[in-house]
Amino acid sequence: MPAAHLWYQGRIFTGRRFAEALLVDDGRVIVVGPIEEVRRSAPTGTEVHDLAGRFLIPGLIDAHLHLLETARMRTSLDVRGARSFEALAERIRAWGRDHPRGAIVGGGWEAEQFAEGRPPDREVLDRAEPDRPVVLYHTSGHSALVSGAALAAVGIDAATPDPPGGRIGRRPDGSPNGLLFEDAMRSVGTFVSAEFPPDPATLGSTLESLPALGLTTVATMSAGAVESRILRELSGGARPTPRVRVYARLARLTDFSDSELTPRYPDGRFGVIGVKAFTDGAFGPRTAWLSEPYADRPETDGLPVGSEQELAESIAAAAARGLAPALHAIGDRAVARALRLVAPWVGKTPGPARIEHAALTPPAILGELDRIRPALVVQPGFVWSDAWLGERLGRSRARWAYAFRSLIDRGHLLAGSSDAPFDPIDPFRGLAALHCRRDPLGRSANPAPEEALCAEEAFAVYTVNGGRALGEDDLGRLEPGARADLVIVDAPDAGRAIQAGASGVRETWVAGRCLYARPNGSGG
Repeated sequence: MPAAHLWYQGRIFTGRRFAEALLVDDGRVIVVGPIEEVRRSAPTGTEVHDLAGRFLIPGLIDAHLHLLETARMRTSLDVRGARSFEALAERIRAWGRDHPRGAIVGGGWEAEQFAEGRPPDREVLDRAEPDRPVVLYHTSGHSALVSGAALAAVGIDAATPDPPGGRIGRRPDGSPNGLLFEDAMRSVGTFVSAEFPPDPATLGSTLESLPALGLTTVATMSAGAVESRILRELSGGARPTPRVRVYARLARLTDFSDSELTPRYPDGRFGVIGVKAFTDGAFGPRTAWLSEPYADRPETDGLPVGSEQELAESIAAAAARGLAPALHAIGDRAVARALRLVAPWVGKTPGPARIEHAALTPPAILGELDRIRPALVVQPGFVWSDAWLGERLGRSRARWAYAFRSLIDRGHLLAGSSDAPFDPIDPFRGLAALHCRRDPLGRSANPAPEEALCAEEAFAVYTVNGGRALGEDDLGRLEPGARADLVIVDAPDAGRAIQAGASGVRETWVAGRCLYARPNGSGG
Protein backbone atom coordinates (compact mmCIF):
# COMPACT_ATOMS: atom_id res chain seq x y z
CA MET A 1 0.00 0.00 0.00
CA PRO A 2 1.39 3.45 -0.85
CA ALA A 3 2.45 5.53 2.12
CA ALA A 4 1.10 8.73 0.51
CA HIS A 5 -2.57 9.41 -0.19
CA LEU A 6 -4.32 12.46 -1.63
CA TRP A 7 -8.04 13.19 -1.30
CA TYR A 8 -9.90 15.85 -3.28
CA GLN A 9 -13.18 16.61 -5.08
CA GLY A 10 -15.21 16.71 -1.87
CA ARG A 11 -15.77 18.78 1.26
CA ILE A 12 -12.90 18.36 3.75
CA PHE A 13 -13.34 19.49 7.35
CA THR A 14 -10.11 19.69 9.33
CA GLY A 15 -11.81 20.05 12.70
CA ARG A 16 -11.62 23.85 12.50
CA ARG A 17 -11.92 24.84 8.83
CA PHE A 18 -12.71 23.58 5.34
CA ALA A 19 -10.25 22.74 2.57
CA GLU A 20 -10.21 21.50 -1.03
CA ALA A 21 -7.64 18.72 -0.72
CA LEU A 22 -5.64 16.68 1.78
CA LEU A 23 -2.26 14.96 1.47
CA VAL A 24 -1.16 12.24 3.90
CA ASP A 25 2.24 10.55 3.96
CA ASP A 26 3.67 8.02 6.41
CA GLY A 27 0.64 8.30 8.71
CA ARG A 28 0.72 12.08 9.07
CA VAL A 29 -1.02 15.00 7.41
CA ILE A 30 1.44 16.80 5.13
CA VAL A 31 -0.61 19.50 3.42
CA VAL A 32 -4.26 20.55 3.54
CA GLY A 33 -5.50 23.37 1.37
CA PRO A 34 -6.07 24.29 -2.29
CA ILE A 35 -5.80 21.39 -4.71
CA GLU A 36 -2.91 22.82 -6.69
CA GLU A 37 -0.83 23.39 -3.55
CA VAL A 38 -1.53 19.86 -2.38
CA ARG A 39 -0.69 18.33 -5.77
CA ARG A 40 2.68 20.11 -5.84
CA SER A 41 3.60 18.51 -2.52
CA ALA A 42 2.56 14.96 -3.44
CA PRO A 43 5.50 12.53 -3.88
CA THR A 44 5.76 10.14 -6.79
CA GLY A 45 3.49 7.15 -6.34
CA THR A 46 0.86 8.97 -4.27
CA GLU A 47 -2.52 7.24 -4.45
CA VAL A 48 -5.19 9.74 -5.44
CA HIS A 49 -8.74 9.34 -4.07
CA ASP A 50 -11.67 11.13 -5.69
CA LEU A 51 -14.19 11.90 -2.96
CA ALA A 52 -16.92 12.40 -5.57
CA GLY A 53 -18.58 15.08 -3.49
CA ARG A 54 -18.43 13.21 -0.20
CA PHE A 55 -17.60 14.68 3.24
CA LEU A 56 -14.20 13.94 4.82
CA ILE A 57 -13.70 14.60 8.54
CA PRO A 58 -11.11 13.81 11.21
CA GLY A 59 -11.51 10.42 12.86
CA LEU A 60 -14.15 10.48 15.58
CA ILE A 61 -13.02 10.19 19.20
CA ASP A 62 -15.06 8.66 22.01
CA ALA A 63 -13.35 10.15 25.06
CA HIS A 64 -15.24 8.06 27.65
CA LEU A 65 -16.54 4.53 27.26
CA HIS A 66 -16.01 1.14 28.89
CA LEU A 67 -14.56 -1.42 26.50
CA LEU A 68 -14.65 -4.37 28.87
CA GLU A 69 -18.26 -3.75 29.88
CA THR A 70 -19.22 -3.15 26.23
CA ALA A 71 -17.69 -6.49 25.30
CA ARG A 72 -19.49 -8.19 28.19
CA MET A 73 -22.82 -6.63 27.20
CA ARG A 74 -22.54 -8.23 23.79
CA THR A 75 -22.51 -11.70 25.35
CA SER A 76 -24.61 -11.30 28.55
CA LEU A 77 -28.35 -11.07 29.16
CA ASP A 78 -29.76 -7.89 27.61
CA VAL A 79 -33.09 -6.90 29.19
CA ARG A 80 -33.61 -3.67 27.28
CA GLY A 81 -37.07 -3.64 25.74
CA ALA A 82 -38.74 -5.82 28.40
CA ARG A 83 -41.88 -3.75 29.04
CA SER A 84 -43.30 -5.52 32.09
CA PHE A 85 -42.08 -7.48 35.08
CA GLU A 86 -43.40 -10.69 33.50
CA ALA A 87 -41.56 -9.94 30.27
CA LEU A 88 -38.40 -9.41 32.33
CA ALA A 89 -38.94 -12.72 34.12
CA GLU A 90 -39.41 -14.52 30.81
CA ARG A 91 -36.13 -13.11 29.50
CA ILE A 92 -34.42 -14.50 32.60
CA ARG A 93 -36.06 -17.92 32.21
CA ALA A 94 -35.11 -18.13 28.54
CA TRP A 95 -31.52 -17.18 29.29
CA GLY A 96 -31.41 -19.74 32.09
CA ARG A 97 -32.60 -22.49 29.75
CA ASP A 98 -29.92 -21.61 27.21
CA HIS A 99 -27.21 -21.15 29.87
CA PRO A 100 -27.92 -23.80 32.52
CA ARG A 101 -24.84 -23.24 34.71
CA GLY A 102 -23.48 -20.40 36.80
CA ALA A 103 -24.93 -17.04 37.74
CA ILE A 104 -27.17 -15.09 35.35
CA VAL A 105 -25.66 -11.68 34.66
CA GLY A 106 -27.01 -8.91 32.45
CA GLY A 107 -28.39 -5.42 32.39
CA GLY A 108 -30.07 -2.60 30.53
CA TRP A 109 -33.20 -2.06 32.63
CA GLU A 110 -34.64 1.20 33.92
CA ALA A 111 -37.82 1.82 35.86
CA GLU A 112 -39.32 3.94 33.08
CA GLN A 113 -39.46 0.98 30.66
CA PHE A 114 -41.87 -1.08 32.75
CA ALA A 115 -45.66 -0.84 32.56
CA GLU A 116 -45.73 -1.09 36.36
CA GLY A 117 -44.07 2.35 36.51
CA ARG A 118 -41.52 1.39 39.18
CA PRO A 119 -38.36 -0.67 39.54
CA PRO A 120 -38.81 -4.43 39.91
CA ASP A 121 -37.67 -6.10 43.11
CA ARG A 122 -36.03 -9.40 43.98
CA GLU A 123 -39.35 -11.27 43.91
CA VAL A 124 -39.52 -10.87 40.13
CA LEU A 125 -36.11 -12.50 39.81
CA ASP A 126 -36.81 -15.17 42.43
CA ARG A 127 -39.95 -16.29 40.59
CA ALA A 128 -37.98 -16.57 37.35
CA GLU A 129 -34.88 -18.29 38.80
CA PRO A 130 -35.32 -19.26 42.46
CA ASP A 131 -32.07 -21.20 42.87
CA ARG A 132 -29.41 -19.31 40.84
CA PRO A 133 -27.85 -15.93 41.52
CA VAL A 134 -29.20 -13.27 39.15
CA VAL A 135 -27.55 -9.85 38.78
CA LEU A 136 -29.10 -7.29 36.43
CA TYR A 137 -27.48 -3.86 36.18
CA HIS A 138 -29.47 -0.67 35.68
CA THR A 139 -28.87 0.94 32.30
CA SER A 140 -26.74 3.61 34.02
CA GLY A 141 -24.52 1.01 35.71
CA HIS A 142 -25.10 2.76 39.06
CA SER A 143 -27.53 0.30 40.59
CA ALA A 144 -28.28 -3.39 40.28
CA LEU A 145 -31.24 -5.66 40.84
CA VAL A 146 -30.20 -9.00 42.35
CA SER A 147 -32.02 -12.14 43.35
CA GLY A 148 -32.39 -13.69 46.77
CA ALA A 149 -29.87 -16.37 45.85
CA ALA A 150 -27.32 -13.67 44.95
CA LEU A 151 -27.94 -11.80 48.21
CA ALA A 152 -27.55 -14.99 50.22
CA ALA A 153 -24.34 -15.92 48.40
CA VAL A 154 -22.67 -12.62 49.35
CA GLY A 155 -24.15 -12.48 52.84
CA ILE A 156 -26.47 -9.48 52.54
CA ASP A 157 -29.47 -9.62 54.86
CA ALA A 158 -31.55 -7.34 57.09
CA ALA A 159 -28.65 -6.88 59.50
CA THR A 160 -26.17 -5.79 56.84
CA PRO A 161 -25.39 -2.07 57.13
CA ASP A 162 -25.12 0.21 54.12
CA PRO A 163 -21.47 0.41 53.02
CA PRO A 164 -19.74 3.80 52.73
CA GLY A 165 -20.73 5.34 49.40
CA GLY A 166 -23.48 2.79 48.82
CA ARG A 167 -27.02 1.89 49.77
CA ILE A 168 -28.97 -1.36 50.09
CA GLY A 169 -32.60 -1.09 49.04
CA ARG A 170 -34.94 -2.35 51.75
CA ARG A 171 -38.52 -3.41 52.34
CA PRO A 172 -40.51 -1.81 55.16
CA ASP A 173 -39.33 -4.58 57.50
CA GLY A 174 -35.67 -3.81 56.75
CA SER A 175 -34.98 -6.89 54.63
CA PRO A 176 -33.20 -6.32 51.31
CA ASN A 177 -35.52 -5.76 48.34
CA GLY A 178 -32.84 -6.71 45.80
CA LEU A 179 -31.79 -3.20 44.75
CA LEU A 180 -28.16 -2.25 45.38
CA PHE A 181 -26.83 1.26 44.75
CA GLU A 182 -23.29 2.48 44.00
CA ASP A 183 -20.64 0.90 46.24
CA ALA A 184 -23.14 -1.64 47.58
CA MET A 185 -22.83 -3.33 44.18
CA ARG A 186 -19.21 -4.28 44.77
CA SER A 187 -20.29 -7.38 46.69
CA VAL A 188 -21.93 -8.93 43.60
CA GLY A 189 -19.11 -8.03 41.21
CA THR A 190 -17.62 -11.48 41.77
CA PHE A 191 -20.48 -13.00 39.75
CA VAL A 192 -19.63 -10.75 36.80
CA SER A 193 -15.91 -11.50 36.85
CA ALA A 194 -16.61 -15.24 37.21
CA GLU A 195 -19.05 -15.41 34.28
CA PHE A 196 -17.34 -12.85 32.02
CA PRO A 197 -13.62 -12.58 32.76
CA PRO A 198 -11.60 -10.22 30.53
CA ASP A 199 -11.24 -12.04 27.25
CA PRO A 200 -8.94 -11.09 24.35
CA ALA A 201 -11.34 -12.45 21.73
CA THR A 202 -14.38 -10.46 22.82
CA LEU A 203 -12.34 -7.32 23.49
CA GLY A 204 -10.69 -7.72 20.10
CA SER A 205 -13.98 -8.12 18.25
CA THR A 206 -15.37 -5.10 20.08
CA LEU A 207 -12.38 -3.00 18.98
CA GLU A 208 -12.73 -4.24 15.41
CA SER A 209 -16.39 -3.14 15.31
CA LEU A 210 -15.60 0.51 16.05
CA PRO A 211 -14.24 1.78 12.70
CA ALA A 212 -17.57 0.99 11.02
CA LEU A 213 -18.98 3.74 13.25
CA GLY A 214 -16.24 6.19 12.27
CA LEU A 215 -14.39 5.79 15.59
CA THR A 216 -10.60 6.00 15.38
CA THR A 217 -9.70 6.66 19.04
CA VAL A 218 -11.43 5.53 22.23
CA ALA A 219 -10.68 6.12 25.90
CA THR A 220 -11.71 3.23 28.14
CA MET A 221 -12.51 4.24 31.70
CA SER A 222 -12.07 2.54 35.09
CA ALA A 223 -9.95 -0.15 33.48
CA GLY A 224 -8.31 -2.82 35.58
CA ALA A 225 -4.79 -4.08 35.02
CA VAL A 226 -5.88 -7.24 33.18
CA GLU A 227 -8.09 -5.32 30.74
CA SER A 228 -5.26 -2.86 30.14
CA ARG A 229 -2.75 -5.63 29.45
CA ILE A 230 -5.06 -7.26 26.92
CA LEU A 231 -5.72 -3.96 25.15
CA ARG A 232 -1.99 -3.24 25.05
CA GLU A 233 -1.38 -6.57 23.33
CA LEU A 234 -4.23 -6.06 20.87
CA SER A 235 -2.99 -2.56 20.04
CA GLY A 236 0.54 -3.81 19.44
CA GLY A 237 -0.43 -6.59 17.05
CA ALA A 238 0.11 -6.70 13.32
CA ARG A 239 -3.57 -6.05 12.67
CA PRO A 240 -4.35 -2.30 12.91
CA THR A 241 -6.94 -1.20 15.47
CA PRO A 242 -8.39 2.10 16.64
CA ARG A 243 -6.16 3.95 19.07
CA VAL A 244 -6.81 3.07 22.73
CA ARG A 245 -6.29 5.31 25.72
CA VAL A 246 -6.73 3.88 29.21
CA TYR A 247 -7.91 5.59 32.39
CA ALA A 248 -7.12 3.13 35.15
CA ARG A 249 -9.48 2.52 38.04
CA LEU A 250 -8.07 4.78 40.75
CA ALA A 251 -8.90 2.34 43.55
CA ARG A 252 -6.88 -0.42 41.81
CA LEU A 253 -3.93 1.62 40.58
CA THR A 254 -1.53 -0.43 42.70
CA ASP A 255 -2.32 -3.41 40.43
CA PHE A 256 -0.35 -1.66 37.66
CA SER A 257 3.44 -1.80 37.53
CA ASP A 258 5.35 1.35 36.60
CA SER A 259 6.31 -0.24 33.29
CA GLU A 260 2.62 -0.72 32.47
CA LEU A 261 1.91 2.97 33.01
CA THR A 262 4.76 4.84 31.42
CA PRO A 263 5.53 3.54 27.89
CA ARG A 264 3.39 4.10 24.83
CA TYR A 265 3.78 2.56 21.43
CA PRO A 266 5.75 5.00 19.28
CA ASP A 267 2.94 5.30 16.74
CA GLY A 268 0.43 6.33 19.42
CA ARG A 269 -1.70 3.21 19.26
CA PHE A 270 -1.97 2.72 23.03
CA GLY A 271 -1.33 4.55 26.27
CA VAL A 272 -2.34 4.56 29.94
CA ILE A 273 -2.85 8.28 30.54
CA GLY A 274 -5.10 8.82 33.55
CA VAL A 275 -7.15 7.52 36.44
CA LYS A 276 -10.89 7.47 36.91
CA ALA A 277 -12.82 7.83 40.18
CA PHE A 278 -16.41 8.49 41.23
CA THR A 279 -17.82 11.32 43.31
CA ASP A 280 -21.54 10.45 42.90
CA GLY A 281 -23.95 8.27 40.96
CA ALA A 282 -26.52 8.87 38.22
CA PHE A 283 -29.89 10.54 37.66
CA GLY A 284 -31.68 7.28 36.79
CA PRO A 285 -31.40 5.60 40.23
CA ARG A 286 -31.42 9.05 41.93
CA THR A 287 -27.86 8.69 43.20
CA ALA A 288 -26.47 11.76 41.41
CA TRP A 289 -25.60 14.16 44.26
CA LEU A 290 -27.66 17.36 44.14
CA SER A 291 -27.55 20.65 46.03
CA GLU A 292 -31.32 20.28 46.59
CA PRO A 293 -33.51 17.17 46.89
CA TYR A 294 -35.02 15.39 43.90
CA ALA A 295 -38.33 16.89 42.80
CA ASP A 296 -39.99 13.47 42.58
CA ARG A 297 -38.32 12.03 45.73
CA PRO A 298 -37.80 14.89 48.18
CA GLU A 299 -36.52 12.49 50.83
CA THR A 300 -33.19 12.17 48.96
CA ASP A 301 -30.62 14.46 47.36
CA GLY A 302 -28.51 11.62 45.98
CA LEU A 303 -25.42 9.83 47.21
CA PRO A 304 -21.85 11.05 47.50
CA VAL A 305 -19.28 8.36 46.67
CA GLY A 306 -15.84 8.20 48.24
CA SER A 307 -14.18 10.19 50.97
CA GLU A 308 -12.98 13.57 49.72
CA GLN A 309 -9.75 13.31 51.70
CA GLU A 310 -9.02 9.79 50.47
CA LEU A 311 -9.80 10.80 46.89
CA ALA A 312 -7.46 13.79 47.16
CA GLU A 313 -4.63 11.61 48.47
CA SER A 314 -5.15 8.96 45.78
CA ILE A 315 -5.28 11.57 43.01
CA ALA A 316 -2.01 13.06 44.26
CA ALA A 317 -0.38 9.61 44.21
CA ALA A 318 -1.61 9.02 40.66
CA ALA A 319 -0.39 12.44 39.52
CA ALA A 320 3.05 11.59 40.89
CA ARG A 321 3.04 8.69 38.41
CA GLY A 322 2.14 11.03 35.54
CA LEU A 323 -1.58 10.19 35.40
CA ALA A 324 -4.29 12.81 34.99
CA PRO A 325 -7.47 12.68 37.12
CA ALA A 326 -10.85 12.07 35.52
CA LEU A 327 -13.64 12.43 38.09
CA HIS A 328 -17.20 11.26 37.53
CA ALA A 329 -19.62 14.00 38.66
CA ILE A 330 -23.22 14.24 37.45
CA GLY A 331 -25.16 16.21 40.08
CA ASP A 332 -24.30 19.87 40.67
CA ARG A 333 -23.14 19.18 44.23
CA ALA A 334 -20.82 16.46 42.92
CA VAL A 335 -19.50 18.80 40.21
CA ALA A 336 -18.58 21.33 42.93
CA ARG A 337 -16.80 18.56 44.83
CA ALA A 338 -14.97 17.38 41.72
CA LEU A 339 -13.82 20.92 41.02
CA ARG A 340 -12.21 21.10 44.45
CA LEU A 341 -10.44 17.81 43.83
CA VAL A 342 -9.09 18.54 40.32
CA ALA A 343 -8.20 22.20 40.94
CA PRO A 344 -4.64 21.46 42.18
CA TRP A 345 -3.91 19.42 39.03
CA VAL A 346 -5.21 21.58 36.19
CA GLY A 347 -2.21 22.15 33.95
CA LYS A 348 0.05 20.04 36.20
CA THR A 349 -0.27 16.57 34.58
CA PRO A 350 0.69 15.47 31.04
CA GLY A 351 -3.00 15.05 30.15
CA PRO A 352 -5.73 17.48 31.19
CA ALA A 353 -7.54 17.12 34.50
CA ARG A 354 -11.10 16.17 33.55
CA ILE A 355 -14.61 16.05 34.94
CA GLU A 356 -16.66 13.26 33.43
CA HIS A 357 -20.32 14.08 32.64
CA ALA A 358 -20.65 17.48 34.41
CA ALA A 359 -24.31 16.95 33.67
CA LEU A 360 -25.95 19.60 35.86
CA THR A 361 -24.28 23.02 35.76
CA PRO A 362 -26.69 25.69 37.03
CA PRO A 363 -25.62 29.35 37.15
CA ALA A 364 -24.50 29.02 40.79
CA ILE A 365 -21.64 26.73 39.79
CA LEU A 366 -20.47 28.49 36.63
CA GLY A 367 -18.13 30.86 38.44
CA GLU A 368 -16.05 28.00 39.86
CA LEU A 369 -16.11 26.18 36.52
CA ASP A 370 -14.84 29.33 34.82
CA ARG A 371 -12.07 29.75 37.39
CA ILE A 372 -10.73 26.17 37.44
CA ARG A 373 -11.48 25.11 33.82
CA PRO A 374 -10.95 21.35 33.69
CA ALA A 375 -11.78 19.54 30.48
CA LEU A 376 -15.44 18.48 30.48
CA VAL A 377 -16.14 15.10 28.89
CA VAL A 378 -19.86 14.96 28.13
CA GLN A 379 -22.32 12.41 26.77
CA PRO A 380 -24.63 14.19 24.31
CA GLY A 381 -26.77 11.08 23.85
CA PHE A 382 -28.00 11.49 27.43
CA VAL A 383 -30.04 14.48 26.22
CA TRP A 384 -32.24 11.94 24.47
CA SER A 385 -31.89 8.98 26.84
CA ASP A 386 -32.80 10.98 29.97
CA ALA A 387 -36.07 12.30 28.57
CA TRP A 388 -37.67 11.81 32.02
CA LEU A 389 -35.21 14.20 33.69
CA GLY A 390 -37.72 17.05 34.04
CA GLU A 391 -39.72 14.90 36.46
CA ARG A 392 -36.60 13.96 38.45
CA LEU A 393 -35.28 17.50 38.86
CA GLY A 394 -38.18 19.80 38.06
CA ARG A 395 -38.28 21.71 34.78
CA SER A 396 -36.50 24.82 36.00
CA ARG A 397 -33.53 22.83 37.30
CA ALA A 398 -33.45 20.50 34.27
CA ARG A 399 -32.93 23.61 32.12
CA TRP A 400 -29.28 23.50 33.24
CA ALA A 401 -28.74 19.83 32.44
CA TYR A 402 -26.50 19.13 29.45
CA ALA A 403 -26.17 22.87 28.81
CA PHE A 404 -23.58 22.43 26.07
CA ARG A 405 -23.94 25.74 24.27
CA SER A 406 -23.80 27.70 27.51
CA LEU A 407 -20.56 25.96 28.49
CA ILE A 408 -18.93 26.36 25.07
CA ASP A 409 -19.87 30.04 24.95
CA ARG A 410 -18.00 30.48 28.24
CA GLY A 411 -14.90 28.98 26.66
CA HIS A 412 -15.02 25.51 28.21
CA LEU A 413 -13.51 22.49 26.45
CA LEU A 414 -16.26 19.94 25.80
CA ALA A 415 -15.30 16.53 24.42
CA GLY A 416 -17.91 14.05 23.26
CA SER A 417 -18.38 10.44 24.33
CA SER A 418 -20.97 7.69 24.68
CA ASP A 419 -20.31 6.09 28.10
CA ALA A 420 -21.03 2.79 26.31
CA PRO A 421 -22.43 0.31 27.13
CA PHE A 422 -24.58 2.52 29.38
CA ASP A 423 -25.73 4.46 26.31
CA PRO A 424 -25.45 3.48 22.63
CA ILE A 425 -21.87 3.59 21.35
CA ASP A 426 -22.83 5.18 18.00
CA PRO A 427 -21.12 8.62 17.85
CA PHE A 428 -23.54 9.83 15.21
CA ARG A 429 -26.33 9.56 17.76
CA GLY A 430 -24.35 11.91 20.00
CA LEU A 431 -23.69 14.25 17.09
CA ALA A 432 -27.41 14.35 16.32
CA ALA A 433 -28.26 15.09 19.97
CA LEU A 434 -25.76 17.98 19.99
CA HIS A 435 -27.29 19.39 16.82
CA CYS A 436 -30.96 18.68 17.61
CA ARG A 437 -31.97 18.69 21.27
CA ARG A 438 -35.05 16.51 20.70
CA ASP A 439 -34.96 12.88 19.59
CA PRO A 440 -36.99 11.71 16.56
CA LEU A 441 -40.05 11.32 18.83
CA GLY A 442 -39.66 14.84 20.25
CA ARG A 443 -38.27 13.78 23.66
CA SER A 444 -35.47 15.50 25.54
CA ALA A 445 -33.97 15.87 29.01
CA ASN A 446 -33.54 19.57 28.26
CA PRO A 447 -35.10 20.66 24.96
CA ALA A 448 -33.87 24.28 25.18
CA PRO A 449 -33.06 25.09 21.54
CA GLU A 450 -30.51 27.69 22.61
CA GLU A 451 -28.29 24.83 23.87
CA ALA A 452 -27.98 23.24 20.39
CA LEU A 453 -24.76 23.37 18.36
CA CYS A 454 -24.37 23.83 14.63
CA ALA A 455 -23.25 20.75 12.71
CA GLU A 456 -19.60 21.79 12.41
CA GLU A 457 -19.42 22.58 16.14
CA ALA A 458 -20.88 19.16 16.88
CA PHE A 459 -18.17 17.45 14.83
CA ALA A 460 -15.51 19.52 16.62
CA VAL A 461 -16.74 18.13 19.97
CA TYR A 462 -16.10 14.58 18.70
CA THR A 463 -12.81 15.35 16.93
CA VAL A 464 -10.44 18.18 17.82
CA ASN A 465 -11.92 18.62 21.32
CA GLY A 466 -11.55 14.89 21.97
CA GLY A 467 -7.87 15.07 21.13
CA ARG A 468 -7.39 18.02 23.45
CA ALA A 469 -9.22 16.22 26.29
CA LEU A 470 -6.73 13.37 25.91
CA GLY A 471 -3.81 15.79 25.94
CA GLU A 472 -2.97 15.03 22.30
CA ASP A 473 -3.39 18.00 20.01
CA ASP A 474 -2.33 15.93 17.00
CA LEU A 475 -5.49 13.80 17.30
CA GLY A 476 -8.90 14.84 16.02
CA ARG A 477 -7.71 17.40 13.48
CA LEU A 478 -6.40 17.27 9.93
CA GLU A 479 -3.72 19.93 9.95
CA PRO A 480 -0.05 19.54 8.91
CA GLY A 481 1.80 17.28 11.35
CA ALA A 482 -1.36 15.74 12.81
CA ARG A 483 -2.01 12.01 12.80
CA ALA A 484 -3.81 10.92 9.65
CA ASP A 485 -7.00 9.53 11.19
CA LEU A 486 -10.01 10.30 9.01
CA VAL A 487 -13.53 9.26 8.04
CA ILE A 488 -15.33 9.59 4.71
CA VAL A 489 -19.11 9.95 4.89
CA ASP A 490 -21.59 9.58 2.06
CA ALA A 491 -22.93 13.11 2.42
CA PRO A 492 -22.00 16.51 0.94
CA ASP A 493 -21.68 18.48 4.19
CA ALA A 494 -21.71 18.32 7.99
CA GLY A 495 -25.45 18.65 8.47
CA ARG A 496 -26.32 15.90 6.05
CA ALA A 497 -23.51 13.73 7.40
CA ILE A 498 -25.23 13.84 10.79
CA GLN A 499 -28.54 12.99 9.14
CA ALA A 500 -26.95 10.03 7.33
CA GLY A 501 -25.72 8.62 10.64
CA ALA A 502 -23.30 5.73 11.01
CA SER A 503 -24.80 4.02 7.97
CA GLY A 504 -23.24 6.83 5.93
CA VAL A 505 -19.68 5.92 6.98
CA ARG A 506 -17.90 4.79 3.82
CA GLU A 507 -14.28 4.53 4.94
CA THR A 508 -12.33 4.90 8.18
CA TRP A 509 -8.55 5.40 8.22
CA VAL A 510 -6.07 5.38 11.12
CA ALA A 511 -2.48 6.56 10.64
CA GLY A 512 -2.95 6.54 6.88
CA ARG A 513 -4.23 2.93 6.81
CA CYS A 514 -7.78 1.96 5.94
CA LEU A 515 -9.39 0.07 8.83
CA TYR A 516 -12.89 -0.03 7.40
CA ALA A 517 -14.34 0.20 3.89
CA ARG A 518 -18.05 -0.33 3.48
CA PRO A 519 -18.76 -3.38 1.35
CA ASN A 520 -19.83 -2.60 -2.20
CA GLY A 521 -23.55 -2.30 -2.63
CA SER A 522 -24.36 -1.49 1.01
CA GLY A 523 -25.46 1.84 2.40
CA GLY A 524 -26.02 5.03 0.45
